[in-house]
Amino acid sequence: MKYKKLLYSFTMPLPDLERYRREQRKERYERGYQPKNIRLREWCYPIFRAFLAVDRRFRRQIITIINPPPKRKKQVIFACTHIGENDLENIYEKLSRGCWWFVGDPGFMYRDISGLFVYLNGGIFLDTGEKDDRRIAYLRSIDLLKAGGSLMIYPEGARNGSENLPVMPLFSGTAKMAMETGALIVPVAIEQYGKRFVINFGSELHMEDFQSSKELTQTLRDAMATLKWEIWEQEEIQSRIDIPEDYREQFIQRFEKQIYPYDTLESVERTRYHTKEEKEQRDAFAHLDELIACKENAFLLREVYGEKIWREKH
Repeated sequence: MKYKKLLYSFTMPLPDLERYRREQRKERYERGYQPKNIRLREWCYPIFRAFLAVDRRFRRQIITIINPPPKRKKQVIFACTHIGENDLENIYEKLSRGCWWFVGDPGFMYRDISGLFVYLNGGIFLDTGEKDDRRIAYLRSIDLLKAGGSLMIYPEGARNGSENLPVMPLFSGTAKMAMETGALIVPVAIEQYGKRFVINFGSELHMEDFQSSKELTQTLRDAMATLKWEIWEQEEIQSRIDIPEDYREQFIQRFEKQIYPYDTLESVERTRYHTKEEKEQRDAFAHLDELIACKENAFLLREVYGEKIWREKH
């Protein structure tokens, strides 16, 4: 594949640019391209950290740390919860060490200064909707960890748009990376209160303590949820009676505004991890959208949509 001129990559339509970047990543993988300058990028971490601190001050954001990150220098996978726009930058500023970033659906970064920053720091890009691109990103991560590098990743696959789940179900890739490379996993939770971010680092998870990636994935999710609960317990706890009746609607509106323009409710739903049970439940009722109402099937519509209307009113 011939490399397109830099100017053309800035003027082509975004879907074409995303396709071009995927082809570029595939070509590099097929040529045996390996992550480069791992140690140099780690040595440059203080520069990146200073830049992020200055940028955060311009945003007038404050960071509070509950438990500090571990000091170990071995390769580590930092598995983080994801809520808003500046999670990655604020967590990275407080890591006290360099690592590469695992970035899904980076389209907006291709023409943004943030994309250059990720490139200089070290990043693994992928389009989450493309199976081949996901596979290449996974193998790139394995190469990085085996070479002694570290990685920061969001195992949920998307920003958490749930009003009642501390941590959504996790993709198993993080656990599989650790078991294949021997890397440690450090769970991280972050929460946002206006301009203030609260970050909580957990204890290391050692892959040799687990029999399977499924077991490790479940333990990781439990650890991330516990860290999030610790943040909530430290903050002001709201009485159940004080929660407004339209809390869910308020939450969704606030979340939608928070993730704009980088994400939408539809893109979050598309890229998050869907469990097997959830898929089976969805598929069981999928035919109702195509059902033509008549006297013989009216009871089905009453059961499903009547229940839905009742829940919305109560």
